[in-house]
Amino acid sequence: MIKAIACDLDGTLLDSQSNIRPDSARALKTLQDHGFMVVLASGRSWRSVLRIQSLIGLTGPVITHNGAYGYDSLAHDAWYRRGIPKERAREFVAWADAHEVMVRLYLGQGQPVVYNRYDLAHQLCWLRPEDRIVTRLADTLDTDPLEVFLTGWEAIDQFIAQFGFRGPDYELLVFPHVGYREANIAAPGINKVEALNQLSRAWNIRPNEVLAIGDGPNDAAMLAWAGVSIAVGDGSPQLVPLADYITAAGSPEPVLEGLQWAFPYDLTTPVSTA
Repeated sequence: MIKAIACDLDGTLLDSQSNIRPDSARALKTLQDHGFMVVLASGRSWRSVLRIQSLIGLTGPVITHNGAYGYDSLAHDAWYRRGIPKERAREFVAWADAHEVMVRLYLGQGQPVVYNRYDLAHQLCWLRPEDRIVTRLADTLDTDPLEVFLTGWEAIDQFIAQFGFRGPDYELLVFPHVGYREANIAAPGINKVEALNQLSRAWNIRPNEVLAIGDGPNDAAMLAWAGVSIAVGDGSPQLVPLADYITAAGSPEPVLEGLQWAFPYDLTTPVSTA
């Protein structure tokens, strides 16, 4: 019997423009109203996922930073985290300071996203009121950050030449953007199943009682782990052999389609609270 739904965001609950698919969101809210646990599981930051959770009207646990951080919005408590050791992060920040490179660190709910410096583009587009520039960040950091982002162009290559793509306590991916690149540094081997295992123990939910929905390569382990798996039809081909159901390619509401296959409820009409 299914007790929980773990749902990916980008490409799954969110469309290609990062908009919430409205009918799918209503279906998830309906299932929560029926007593199911609905867990948004994403590579996005905790604050992005919690914002989407709130917009949908959901409460409870979320999985963020690709499995490095679990937070319960109902209890206002972090139930899981695995970050980069602060000693290693300080080393990265010290290098960035010496090379006048911007870094930002995600520390978790209740703490600001911290920068060592910021450029004008990030000030205009990314900096939020709760974010902070911390002078002497390399000396004062006292929390294992969930993720470290390093921004630049040639600086990324210089950083990799200095530290490498991975070490015993971190791994690095490079993402290209318009006019700059960004190195994403996280704890090694992080994936959504790591957090799902912790959630399973904390809420006494077995893997075969979880339905998982996803579209990308970072969802493969989650779909293989869950008792029931739904793959988005125009997502990664590697999910196809892992899925119990594959939504139609190009479906405007793949989550709704998959949930209608799995559950005997009218998922288009919210549960009455009268």
